[in-house]
Amino acid sequence: MVQEVLSELQVTKGVLASALVAEDGFVIESLRADQAPDVDFLGGAASTALASARALSQELERGEVEEVMVEYPEGPVLLVPLEDGYLLVVLMDSMQSLGRVRFQLKKSIPRLQEALS
Repeated sequence: MVQEVLSELQVTKGVLASALVAEDGFVIESLRADQAPDVDFLGGAASTALASARALSQELERGEVEEVMVEYPEGPVLLVPLEDGYLLVVLMDSMQSLGRVRFQLKKSIPRLQEALS
């Protein structure tokens, strides 16, 4: 079911790649468009970035991290923590895709959580 949810997310306009990553940085499942960078090597970096965001949140007493967005000239990357230490990584083509992708994530994340439990 994880692959099915990633496939649905992948067809969202603007999504270049998506990956389900374990807490240790291991990429469990990933999908990408032909022109997208290979996301299989991003697991460790994404996991570390999320850990940094959590440390920052703890220092600022802001609560749990719901999402981390990193903006690049080639398009943003979203890091979305899931239950049980998993992480969803989504690469997009541009900032204009952000709203559409976040809307799709509202549907996809509960299904991913269900598949992982």
